[in-house]
Amino acid sequence: MLVQQRGAAFGRRCKEGRQMNSQVPLWFPRFADVPGVHYSPPSGLDVSKLRQRKVRPTVNRWPDMPPSLSWPLPNGTTSQAPAGAHRLDDSRKATTNRLLRTLAEALALPGEPADYHFAIQEVISLLWSRRAEGPQAFVELERLCQLDLQLIQACPDAVTYEHREGGLRFVSITAFRTLLDLYLTEGALGDAARVLELADRFDNGDTPSARRARERCAAFAAEDKS
Repeated sequence: MLVQQRGAAFGRRCKEGRQMNSQVPLWFPRFADVPGVHYSPPSGLDVSKLRQRKVRPTVNRWPDMPPSLSWPLPNGTTSQAPAGAHRLDDSRKATTNRLLRTLAEALALPGEPADYHFAIQEVISLLWSRRAEGPQAFVELERLCQLDLQLIQACPDAVTYEHREGGLRFVSITAFRTLLDLYLTEGALGDAARVLELADRFDNGDTPSARRARERCAAFAAEDKS
């Protein structure tokens, strides 16, 4: 709950700060620097070979357009942050250890909150497809899902988009579905209820996984009262 409160407060500060600074995009030198996120890189991770770990963006300001970031390259610039660009050519063929190491490297690089979110989410989806590998896959799935939920609470702008009918909407967030399915399988209804509450806050509470969790939690509450 304390993490949620800090995350919500920081999310408001992020949004207010961006408005006060003409919507300058928010970025961080590494994922661990995001306030409200509790993350330690894996032991043994060698970041010395990550050449872009020390690059810093420049802010582009154009008339009648919101500011944007440019990141330096050896032969020019790019709009893609190092954290977003650091991925495998074909993640589906990589071993699970390679997937996790590449993600840890991406999280050690500069990027915007959305870069970290989508990097984590991609690995969550891949690990879910490999959950038959054994208990370790479930441990990593829960860890990554919880990390992503910390991030979106700290910086909710990372998971919003401008809807064609107007106004901002939240994107579909894989971590909610994955955690709910994990906790329902384990019978951890208390954990499922907490995730469900957060999913509702992010407009991700109307999915098959969320509906199953709601039904199971309601049935358990009814049994407890009888």
